[in-house]
Amino acid sequence: MNIALIEIYPLKKMNVRKYIDAHLRNSITISKYLKCDLLLVESDFINALQKKYDVLILSYGSFYAPFNLIKKIFDNNKNAKKFWLTNEYNLSPIGSIVEYKHSIIANFDKKPYTKNVENFYHLNLNLLLAKYPNEMQKKKYDCIYYGTFRVDRKKYFKKYLQKEIYLSASSKNFKKFKHIGCNPKFINKLNWVKGKETLNLFKYQLYLEDEHTHNNFNNLANRYYEAGFCNNVIFFDANCLNTINKSELNYYKEQVDSYMVRNYEDLQNKIKECNKDFEKHLAIQKGWRMNEQLAKKQMMKSFKNIIIHG
Repeated sequence: MNIALIEIYPLKKMNVRKYIDAHLRNSITISKYLKCDLLLVESDFINALQKKYDVLILSYGSFYAPFNLIKKIFDNNKNAKKFWLTNEYNLSPIGSIVEYKHSIIANFDKKPYTKNVENFYHLNLNLLLAKYPNEMQKKKYDCIYYGTFRVDRKKYFKKYLQKEIYLSASSKNFKKFKHIGCNPKFINKLNWVKGKETLNLFKYQLYLEDEHTHNNFNNLANRYYEAGFCNNVIFFDANCLNTINKSELNYYKEQVDSYMVRNYEDLQNKIKECNKDFEKHLAIQKGWRMNEQLAKKQMMKSFKNIIIHG
């Protein structure tokens, strides 16, 4: 079976150091597992125009997608099964796929789209980033939050991103954080080269979610699994309780409660307490992940079954 996984913005050159975005890393993992074509650089799209596919998988969404090339590939494979892959509730599929009947594989449990959608599958796609822990590196810093500026998290950003907390984001977004009253230690985007991830240098990570997600379940975010392989202890904003209760962390609720925080001062107090015995707290949270690799294998098996038979 010929399968193509289509990324939403092609890189000019193949360079693993540019695999910053989680969806890029997810797509690479999926393509290796399915042994399919990954349309990642411009030449991949050109070559794909000369081939026929049984399945087309469109990954995520972007204003920067090569729309004309993607449309040509879809039009050249009108009879192929088509899937849209997304782990963001607020993304919409690009026009090329909605013109055809397609199915959605999503990281959340609500079906938000209807036009030409045949099936909606809910899988924990963020398990794609789950890996065995890296070799422990010297921890130089305490707590970090990283990621893009999200409007639906503004009140949490203002509450937590202050003083001693590190914030990693695109430098062009620093002013957005400053504008709403954030005053953390700003650093540039993290490096995600395998085994050399910047996140390895931090002891702790802050977990926030959108207000929408409080009442609309989305599986634990990529950062939860990244914390796992970079040996971070993770602190959860208390408003994430519904997500935790519906996730695999539900089995460890009493322990998780000890890592819930409500404001910056609370977070700082937790950090001070955990600094007394960081290794103990890391060991506790590693215990939450004992079945993570099995869950990942089962999810990948379900994913492949959907692609082949769905």
